[in-house]
Amino acid sequence: MNFEEKILLSHQSYELGKTASGERYTLAGDLDAEGAARVLEAMEAQVLSTDLTSLDLEDLELLDGVAVARMVDLTRLLLSASGRVQVLKSPQSLAHTLYRVGMLEGDSRLELIEPREEEGAPN
Repeated sequence: MNFEEKILLSHQSYELGKTASGERYTLAGDLDAEGAARVLEAMEAQVLSTDLTSLDLEDLELLDGVAVARMVDLTRLLLSASGRVQVLKSPQSLAHTLYRVGMLEGDSRLELIEPREEEGAPN
């Protein structure tokens, strides 16, 4: 988190912050199903109506399928209050799920910016 961000939720495994304007959120750390539920709950009280909301996930790891599903719910929450939503450096599992559920089709208000590739050793 940088000095311009307010920390909304802090846990030993993850941290959620937002800029003072409420137009950019940052979620970092290792997120499991329980943590993702807490993040979604915290965000329900924070989301402001804006033209563009950004969600920076560069330093986020999603540990299970339920966490991925809650992040889809979080994306829907942001879309309900914003004209457009940009998800920055999304984990591949989330980017793939957003595609599979049809949230990136047509002239979607959702944009993935530089989704991450899975890192792993070649076979």
